[in-house]
Amino acid sequence: MRSRHSSVKTTRNVGWRRRREGCQLRPVGRLPLGAAATAFNVALFAAAASFAGDFEEPPGFSAAQVLPHNLLYSRYYRLDERVGLENSQYVFRMHTIWGALVIRGSDLLRLRAREIAATAKLERVSGPETATISAVSTALKPVETATDLITTPIRTIGDTVRGAGHIFGTANAAMRAHDPHRDGIIASVTGASAARRKLAFGLGVDPNTSFPPLSKQLTRLATASAFGETGANVGLSFIGGPAGLAIGATGTSNSLREALRDKTAAELERDGRQVLARKGVSKAIIEAFYANATLTPTDKAIIVGVLEKLHRTRGCGIFVASAAKASTIKMGFFYRRQAELIATYAKRIAPLQRFVRLGGTPMLQTSKGTVSLLPVDYLIWTPQLADLAMGANRDGGGKGGGEIWITGKASPMAIAELAELG
Repeated sequence: MRSRHSSVKTTRNVGWRRRREGCQLRPVGRLPLGAAATAFNVALFAAAASFAGDFEEPPGFSAAQVLPHNLLYSRYYRLDERVGLENSQYVFRMHTIWGALVIRGSDLLRLRAREIAATAKLERVSGPETATISAVSTALKPVETATDLITTPIRTIGDTVRGAGHIFGTANAAMRAHDPHRDGIIASVTGASAARRKLAFGLGVDPNTSFPPLSKQLTRLATASAFGETGANVGLSFIGGPAGLAIGATGTSNSLREALRDKTAAELERDGRQVLARKGVSKAIIEAFYANATLTPTDKAIIVGVLEKLHRTRGCGIFVASAAKASTIKMGFFYRRQAELIATYAKRIAPLQRFVRLGGTPMLQTSKGTVSLLPVDYLIWTPQLADLAMGANRDGGGKGGGEIWITGKASPMAIAELAELG
């Protein structure tokens, strides 16, 4: 066993690469992948080497060390002072007025903090929504199946949905969709689904949120609003928020925000399947991707939207197949964030040639070598990272020349060990 006490230093805005000759350091610049994000560009995938060294235990942090002051607490939640580290992501224990949460990753914490504020405001909106919803359920009784929807006169639904073409198109998408999050046929055409998405857009939150209290309030008010409950609309006038939809840590394009506002999950799936097929993704991978209940419609839409813009990038099925295996909300959000970072890298740093799978992990091939983009908080030297480096080196033929870009920080030991590999 050997112990390392590296002199490698990190700063908030600059990544470092260690030169092989003389262990000198040189800055390699910053990567503005997100708000307050720090990037470290460290070498990876050198010729095969044996790992006979110490690994790091996950350190402990305080919330004040890793978060800006405005995220430490609010009227609606507080955080435990101690913050853990798991798989290079900070682990926060949050106590809210709806119960306790364990949140993995500072990006997801930022998203939840915004959703918590929106939920609390929505709960203050009151009015005769319950009576309105009850009346609506009676009016819609004749429309219970796909056959009824097509044969029943449009007057059954009234003015909630404008145009028979829109009804038939939306209903057809709902019937064909495999996404577990898809709206029911009735919800997709009566206006409740559209009202929910528009309400979320106005609040700057995700209409497909995985935060149950917010989802409940969006449904409550959107259902009443969709069927003419003006009180709900008036009551929302006091809720502020930035324009657009805050669905990720780095934001998304206007066209994608509008698509999430204007299209049902079934319509997003219909369009997304066409995009993925054009990108050469196999039917089996597409089926698995849209059948995954852990990935929200927003996760899927962002991933597909990014891939659609990578016009000359091959091997997109590699990334989609990995995302299709996400088994937790955290992992679904991880792939969403990774897709955002891929889009930013392709736009600001270098064009992407193709996706490759190295060490069992999707990575990017550019003209300068292999690149891995990781939305992590604090990278430490672990057996998993060592295995990734060796596996990527093995699968890449031992040629080396790769890079890792991360959005958080890296320990001096992690930087030194990876740099020593070349």
